[in-house]
Amino acid sequence: MKKALYLTVFALAAIAGTAQASDVTQPSTRVVRHGVDGPFFPANRPVTPAPAASTGDTLQAQAMARLKTNFDAAAATGNGSLTQQQAQKSRLGYIANNFNQIDVNKTGKVTFDDVKRYLQSQP
Repeated sequence: MKKALYLTVFALAAIAGTAQASDVTQPSTRVVRHGVDGPFFPANRPVTPAPAASTGDTLQAQAMARLKTNFDAAAATGNGSLTQQQAQKSRLGYIANNFNQIDVNKTGKVTFDDVKRYLQSQP
């Protein structure tokens, strides 16, 4: 009787061990997502289209607006003009490098209108 009991316990242990081993070795059929899913980080976010690339007049207007912003920040004295040293200090290299051509009146300072005129005269 003891033998039968030992055989039964051994058989049950072997079956339980096999069941556990099969759980571990089974590949996961779960879908792996990149990112976090939940209310704060939904996996399926609405896709917003990328903004259209600027071209032509729009691109030129954006470039001029950026140049004007940088020029105004560099011309912090409030008179709306820059010297060559201010242009160099403010990292406006294009203006600093072409300062003598931009300053057609030879006053030692240039306004944004002078810079714009110079840019429009270039091919």
